[in-house]
Formats: sequence, structure tokens, C-alpha cells
Amino acid sequence: MVITATVTEDAPVLHIAAPKGKQSLPHADKSTGRVVLIKHSASSAVDFGAEIYGIDLNNFTDADFDFISDALHKHKLLVFKEQPEMLTPQQQYRLTSSFDPEEKTGGFAHGHDPFLISHNGTNFYGIPKRPAIPVQPQVHILGRGPLPDGHFGFPPGFEVQGIDHEEFHLPPHIPPDEREAGASRFYQWHFDGSLYNIPPPRVGCLLAVRTPKGADVTVRWEDEEGTTMKMAPGATAMVAGSRALALLDDETREIVLHSRIEYAPHAFVWMAGARSSRLGHLIETEGLEKKLEDLPKWEKEKVCVYPMVWKNAVTGEQSLQVHGQGAFKLYLKKSSEGEETVVDDLKEVRAFMDKIMRPVLKPENIYAHPHKEQDVILWYNRALWHSITEFPKSYGPRVMHQCNVAASDHPSG
Repeated sequence: MVITATVTEDAPVLHIAAPKGKQSLPHADKSTGRVVLIKHSASSAVDFGAEIYGIDLNNFTDADFDFISDALHKHKLLVFKEQPEMLTPQQQYRLTSSFDPEEKTGGFAHGHDPFLISHNGTNFYGIPKRPAIPVQPQVHILGRGPLPDGHFGFPPGFEVQGIDHEEFHLPPHIPPDEREAGASRFYQWHFDGSLYNIPPPRVGCLLAVRTPKGADVTVRWEDEEGTTMKMAPGATAMVAGSRALALLDDETREIVLHSRIEYAPHAFVWMAGARSSRLGHLIETEGLEKKLEDLPKWEKEKVCVYPMVWKNAVTGEQSLQVHGQGAFKLYLKKSSEGEETVVDDLKEVRAFMDKIMRPVLKPENIYAHPHKEQDVILWYNRALWHSITEFPKSYGPRVMHQCNVAASDHPSG
């Protein structure tokens, strides 16, 4: 069953319960967790990521959470191995929401989900590329292909509609035969967040339910150098904002340390008819964005204006944390006391975003996480960028449970 739907402003929405938070976790005096750093290749400059052993996420305690929180802020990406059973949506939400006990609404980070379908008396919400699980609507299903039979009450034959760069990227696209042979692209480099009104999540969480089976894919930059990178099919690619900041020249680094980005209102609606760069980090300037007066109703005070550099709430580490595709206006300063220059020409905005984003988007700075079924990954959404990657349809379905919750605060520098 392939479902199509349109998101509208007046679509029915599902009530979302508030998070229970860390205070409701079972108590333990000490965690059973163990950290093992991810081993990167000798040619890699990646300095983040760790595997966690000894914690059953379906039964984690307050001591386990303290252990997890400390490890996450230090290593920015955690991979939970040897889970005895598939993580339940309720526990995935409990884990994710525990990072923000001040957040009271428990809202999904991209706002209300529209009504999708009804089956056997149950209403399902979301969109075909991101349906919500009814028992815990902050947990969505991502990927491509059919769900397992009886998966949380979804209708038989329900298929998640995956990403496809032909629908979004500037042509020429990768020919179908080359895609089926393993040629791939980064779809969109981003941090999770709506970019309008709703604060971006502190953390993101993915459970691998089904993973594609096949040889490594070859991700193409399609640049003048012919840059490529091998990675597991269906991998989630990640880079560190701290590395992005470190790679800038001294003058540019000073600018981003003191500058801000204004994101477009309803940014994803605004850019829906536009086309991405082939690297997936920018929107091409072709005049295809919606006019502001044609967007759903928006309010100036709800427009998100964020510093370009965000600070780790625990370690104090600084990260260049930007969303190139949603950028609408720049407020540039060379120093804290310097004069602010406003850049509102989209071509100039994107040229600057390319300048600060492209240096880190090279193979040596990218960690492509090879998902294993039943493993869970947790990442610090305020320090890492990530992108989905494509894989051949013949490799089978990719079914992931994703949870991210709107934060109680907007990021600060």
C-alpha cells in the first residue's frame, strides 16, 4: 500500500502527551554502562563517536541516564550495542525527552502532524515519508519500503516513501542504472529542527528496525575533483560542527563567532519548490522559493534567528551549527563590538554559507554510520550535522524509528 498525502495548515492533529522526564526513571546507585570509542581509519579526521555496552534501553535507570548524558555531551554520538530486544517507542521517547526535563509539551520538533489514514479504528498521523507511531506519536518511521507485517497496527502492505534526489536536487541526476549499481548522494546536510518558532531538539535518536542488504554504495560529490566516498547502504552520514569551525580561516572564523542567521519563516514550505545543490548543503538560487506572502500565516516574532556558533551545554565546546538550505538572511560581524552587516540577497547568503560549510564536507571529516538492526544511535543535535544517503532499491527496505522532541530553549552561542 502506497499512501500519498498533502500537509495543510488545518489538518487534524493528534494530542501529544507531555514527557515524563528523568525524575520518573527507576533508581540505581550506579550505571551498568561501558564506553568504547569508535575506531576511525588512519586517514580519518573524525574525532567523535562511541559505542555503549551494558545498558538495556528498555529498562534504563536514572544512573544509566546520567552515564548516557555525560557520554553524549563528550562524544556527541553514541551507538547502543547488544540490545536484548527492539527498543519500544515509549522507551525511545523516554530516553530522548529525558535530556530536556524543562520541556513540558512533549511536542514533535517539526510541529503538528496532519491526519494520514485510518485503519481498524486507529487514526494514523504524519506524512508518507514520516508517519507517526500511534502509541507514541513523537516517534516517526523513516526510510523506504514496506513495514514488517503488523508493525504497530499499520495497514498490511504499508510502505514508507523514501527520499529521492531526483525530486529535490539540481540536475543532472544519477541515471537509474548507476543508482541501482550503487551510486549515491548525500540528500540534505542539516541539524534537526523546524527552523520556525519551535526550538530545535537537543538530541536525536534512531532505532534500526530493518536495514538494506548489499554492497557498499559510492557517494558522489560530483565536483571537479571527482570526489567519492564508500559507505554502507542506508548509512547516516555525520560531521562535527567543531571540526567545521576549526577548518575555517582565521578571519572567517572570527566572523561566524560573532554572527547570526535568520531562517525563512516556514522554511521547508518556503524551499519546497526549489532545488538543492548536488552536495545537499544549499538551495540553488533560481528564484523558485515561495514568496513570503504566499506562505502559511507567519509571525515575525516567531522567525528563528540563531547564532552561527553554538556552545555545548556541558563541555563548553563551540560548534559551527548552521542549516544552509533554510538560511534567509545573515547578520555578519567581525568582532563583538564591530558593526553589523545585513546580507539579504539570497545569492550572497548562499555564497557565504558555501564558504563556511564546504570545507568540512570532505571524506576525511565524515563518519558514515553503518546501522545494524536493533542498534540505537543517539546524537547531540546541537553539535553534529547529518545527512541521509541513498541506496539501491534491490537492497530491500530501510525502516528506522526516529524520535526528536522540540526543546524548551532555543540554542545560544
